[in-house]
Amino acid sequence: MENIRKVLVIGLLFLLLGAGVTLGVSAAQDSKLIPTGRAAWSDNFDSYETGSALHGQGGWWAWDNLSENTAYVSDTQALSTPNSVEIKWTTTTIWQDMVHQYSDVNSGNWTYRAMLYVPTGMTGTQMFIMMNKYEAGGTHNNQDWSLQLEFSASGGFIRDYNDNTKTLPIIKDEWVEIRVEINFDADLQTVYYGNTFLLSKSWTAGVQQGGAKNLACVDLYAGPTSSSSVYYDDLSLAPPGPPLTCDADGPYSGEVGQNIHFTGTADGGMTPYTWAWTFGDSGTSTDQNPTHAYSTAGVYNVTLTVKDAVSSTATATTVATITVPQPHITIDSIKGGLGIKAVIKNIGTADATNVSWKINLTGGIILVGKSRTGAVDIAAGGSTTVKDFVLGFGKTTIAVTAGTAEKTATGTVLLILVLKVA
Repeated sequence: MENIRKVLVIGLLFLLLGAGVTLGVSAAQDSKLIPTGRAAWSDNFDSYETGSALHGQGGWWAWDNLSENTAYVSDTQALSTPNSVEIKWTTTTIWQDMVHQYSDVNSGNWTYRAMLYVPTGMTGTQMFIMMNKYEAGGTHNNQDWSLQLEFSASGGFIRDYNDNTKTLPIIKDEWVEIRVEINFDADLQTVYYGNTFLLSKSWTAGVQQGGAKNLACVDLYAGPTSSSSVYYDDLSLAPPGPPLTCDADGPYSGEVGQNIHFTGTADGGMTPYTWAWTFGDSGTSTDQNPTHAYSTAGVYNVTLTVKDAVSSTATATTVATITVPQPHITIDSIKGGLGIKAVIKNIGTADATNVSWKINLTGGIILVGKSRTGAVDIAAGGSTTVKDFVLGFGKTTIAVTAGTAEKTATGTVLLILVLKVA
């Protein structure tokens, strides 16, 4: 019986070890495919070393895993710095052809975005491809291709490779968005180039009827004929969500030379966000909540532009009203003792000159000092004390004015003393 137990234990150990080995192999195979599930995916190539082969990085693999057809990470052009991916035909037998696979993208609505830069000197043709079925090294049928967009340098157009009536002019020397909106439930894809409608057609019959309601991969292909370089950046795949919106708060106000604190908020789209403020006086900031000081009074138009991870943008505007610094006079305190003392403050941001003041007493018998006036200069943030010598008897009301500021107190005059001031 003991021997049987030992055999059972050893057998279980082998089973566990075998399962572990199987899991390890499965994980290694799955490393070639980065599933998105129902979440968003994006890649801007900035985490890869400039000049490195893209094959094997971040879920990118050359077509059929042929490493000689790899593209390279480049900083020649970049929308989000420092890198993009350069796609070109290298020799008569080697061309760059990069595939990124996805899983569980087969129902509901999805949006695929890719930013494309076509230089003026581009030659040849290139293709942006989306497939509903793909297996490296496997055989493919026409129905596996759902979308084939051709960029023709000689023709100067982007078109549906399978329907040459659907064309738009190529936009060169700037980053332009390719956007594919896929509705699997309706079996429909809608394609935009530079925010301009290009085509709408069935997803499962994109090239030939019989495809799957599924996004298997995107394919960046330097063909079908020899071509010079184009660049891709900021690719993304996302289920639909709330559109990107932003708010610049405001309106804002302040004085010349004063730091104004601006507040930016954003919602929707796909995080992370980037922030761009213009303050209307040539000043700018890329902080979410910047501070800015104006050198001249006026009303300024303030604009906040927010961009999300898939290059969607939202804009909000407000105003900043800037005035010349002004003095602000207050009466801080009234005190008694030997006569009356009043402290006048300038809590403004500019010096005050020739500020008229007055101390006036009513009630009681005031023989000397019933009323006294004068004028003072007070620096911004400074203060001064004015005084009134008093001779008399009885309870009195003390009224002090300075500029437009007023303050009153009561006290009891006893000869030259003023007592119980409150």
